[in-house]
Amino acid sequence: MTRRTSIAALTLGLASLWSAPSPGAQMPVPILNEAGEEIVATFSIVGRDPATGELGVAVQSRAFRAGAVVSYAKAGVGAIATQAAANQTYGQRGLDLLELGLSPDEVVEHLTGSDPGRDRRQLAVIDDEGRVRAYTGSATSDWAGHIEGDNFSVQGNILAGEAVVKAMAEAFASSEGPLALRLMDALDAGEAAGGDARGKQAGGVLVVKPIGDSGRTTDRWVDVRVDDHAEPFRELRRLVNMSISRIHSREARALAAEGRFDEAVAAQREAIAIVPDEDQLIFGLARLHARAGDAEGAVAALQRAIEIDPRWRELAASQSDFDTIRENAAFQRLLSSR
Repeated sequence: MTRRTSIAALTLGLASLWSAPSPGAQMPVPILNEAGEEIVATFSIVGRDPATGELGVAVQSRAFRAGAVVSYAKAGVGAIATQAAANQTYGQRGLDLLELGLSPDEVVEHLTGSDPGRDRRQLAVIDDEGRVRAYTGSATSDWAGHIEGDNFSVQGNILAGEAVVKAMAEAFASSEGPLALRLMDALDAGEAAGGDARGKQAGGVLVVKPIGDSGRTTDRWVDVRVDDHAEPFRELRRLVNMSISRIHSREARALAAEGRFDEAVAAQREAIAIVPDEDQLIFGLARLHARAGDAEGAVAALQRAIEIDPRWRELAASQSDFDTIRENAAFQRLLSSR
């Protein structure tokens, strides 16, 4: 029999903790499905930011390219994680059902109800309203379970223990900032609590958002994966940070195009704060200062970029963005120095 356990002790207003039967601890060895493929034993989170309309999935696993297998999302519709003996048809089919107007409860019932392998599946669905439903099959490998919360669900199988999903839930519910960073915080918390009992290898973060008037041609705001790495968390965090910083930089360019240079500079500084040694972003800050006629700010940023990569000196000498400060003595000295 399955059992449902209250998690009021988390004091986070989380909905429920469902734990698969525990016939005894299992060795962290590869588990194969009926087709001889390795089960995606993992921990993941689906989440929503009601303020921005972002929806996302984040996953970590000892299974190769887990991010490509587990994660599905569509802006304005929902996000889905399918794992354990992962039925990948759950992903797109689930999104299609959400788009038709079915609730997450109905989607999970529809997907698992006709699946003879459902006892070996694990699934989480969140819709654009923040409603969630997770499912952990009774034959998933210990420890397996999930927590449903306000605008998120965390789930995992072959974990070090229940503490993994509890830590993930607490981290997400208490965090602030862009959804991608909050999802990454949840993964880090899960790993710190023991993570996948077999170790670590791969992961991914996918965040979608309505395109609106952003000028983008895809709803994938953040889409990064680490398919095989000795330190997947560190590498995934680096890629997520790069993605978020580039979102801020894109915003800076849009603001500058409207002549809102003070705001543009502030957005570019936010981008640099996330990845402080990214010389391309620092050079971009120099360009913004120059376009605004701020020679002192432009020279300071340009000098920093050149210290990281001297090739920016030649580019600054030829770029029209620096025409407004071309006669500035400090700028000329910086270009002539070697």
